[in-house]
Amino acid sequence: MTLPGQSPVAEVSSHRYELGIGTVIGIVAVNLLLVAACLLALWQNTRLRHEISDYERLLTPMPGSVAPPLEGVDWKGARQTIGYGHDQRPTLIYNFSQKCPYCQENWHFLRPLQALGPQRLRIVYIDSVGDVFNPEYLATTGMGQSPLLVELSPAAKYTYEARLMPEVLLLDSGGKVEWSHVGEFVSRDLSKVLAMIGHN
Repeated sequence: MTLPGQSPVAEVSSHRYELGIGTVIGIVAVNLLLVAACLLALWQNTRLRHEISDYERLLTPMPGSVAPPLEGVDWKGARQTIGYGHDQRPTLIYNFSQKCPYCQENWHFLRPLQALGPQRLRIVYIDSVGDVFNPEYLATTGMGQSPLLVELSPAAKYTYEARLMPEVLLLDSGGKVEWSHVGEFVSRDLSKVLAMIGHN
């Protein structure tokens, strides 16, 4: 309704102004909901990260613990025993599966570590799922002549077989666990392992 002395154009302008305020209020409300959703997601991610860390502590050997000899059967069916104390090199154990996506992502991070073997680092691979029997895959991933175990002895399973994959263990020459990691490698993980090996 046009007020006395108010033109029809002024009335339309007044309506547009009122709709503009409603729209702004709606946008603010939506943005507040989005911020709340983001904060909730952040809280859940933080909680999950803590839970995963707890699982890692429960399912991987503690740093400082001494691992028993690694006994099992390799991919060719031969029995293998990887002992400690007689070899001055540290040992890196990588527990993986060919079908695990994080395991595949880790191969390019392992290249600098593979380059240290066999002179400065002994590497042992464990595929407890037993899905790697392809020499071409072994060559592509850089496993080369390193031991690849597909079955572990009952005693070794308790210490070495990953419940979460992929798992990396770094042991000193005496078999003491220096570092363990579950999941995808990141640059700082590689730097940490290289620094540890450099001090051995």
